[in-house]
Amino acid sequence: MKQNPKTTSLAQWVSGGILCVGLLVAAQSSQAQLGSGPVQFRLPLAANTAVHYYYDHGGVTDWKCGGETYSGHRGTDFSGGPRGKAIFAGASGTLGYKIDGFGDGFAGSTDGGGFGNHVRLDHSSGFVTYYGHMTIGSVTGKGVGSGIGCGEQLGGVGTSGSSTGLHLHFEPRINGASDDPYAGSCGGPLCYWVNQNGGNPVTTCQNAVTIIVDNADAGFSTSANWITGTSAADKFGANYRYRSAASVSDAATFTASLPSSGTYRVYVWYPAGANRSSSTPFIISTSAGTTTQNVNQQVTGGQWVDQGAYAMNAGNNTVKVSCWTAAAGVVVADAVKWVKQ
Repeated sequence: MKQNPKTTSLAQWVSGGILCVGLLVAAQSSQAQLGSGPVQFRLPLAANTAVHYYYDHGGVTDWKCGGETYSGHRGTDFSGGPRGKAIFAGASGTLGYKIDGFGDGFAGSTDGGGFGNHVRLDHSSGFVTYYGHMTIGSVTGKGVGSGIGCGEQLGGVGTSGSSTGLHLHFEPRINGASDDPYAGSCGGPLCYWVNQNGGNPVTTCQNAVTIIVDNADAGFSTSANWITGTSAADKFGANYRYRSAASVSDAATFTASLPSSGTYRVYVWYPAGANRSSSTPFIISTSAGTTTQNVNQQVTGGQWVDQGAYAMNAGNNTVKVSCWTAAAGVVVADAVKWVKQ
């Protein structure tokens, strides 16, 4: 059964916002009774995998009373490649430990304590998470003690350490004890996923705040030099704005009112085209000033394109699309999304 990291009753944990859809029942209590509350995790990959080896609850039994585990397994294995497939932080935290440099492993290897190349994130409420068996050279370059945002890439799938195939070993520990993030009739009553989703955890971060500003919204402003376009099929919304690159200060500005300070991941959307600039500057405001990401708008259009995670203050924050670039063509301003990590 699950190790309860606090003496809190099950009713208190359930009402604290645990969203194991179809498994838990709401109870009469308040989040305040939990102190800082339990940490909840997003899926640490971009999508769920078809093959799993779950936490063993004894007798080679997984959380749903199946046999998708092996004796004594103390984590969840999300199996399959390709090698280097992105591994993401399940929740915000601090980089507590990392190790890299091991080649592919084998059953019983002691490299990295058996985890091979791996990282440990330290969270609140006594939670830590381990991300094991990463491929060599993929572990995050951030230093131990650095803040890590939920959804930030930590490394790539590999088979280092005690491993016989490409997979991610994901292991939460609560007050030093390994635990199963899934809730089920053969496991325990507590779920540590943001939404277990019938066994396919979602990629939404805990307490996620998502703000989208389209070029047609009140949070967008620019000069009359930016032309309204509608012809591109991969646009966001009904239209977009564009102008020719030039050495002048004439930016299109997206402004979001963020409800709280914290780490936000920024995404941009634009319709791609051969006549676009291959180096369109997106100037992102952060709590430390501004940072510029130069985006090739000839490719990767019609989707949210990740520009990284940044510390931001509460209140108005901007992303500006500048036309001042040496790369000829047109620059496009369509939509920007901020997601709290």
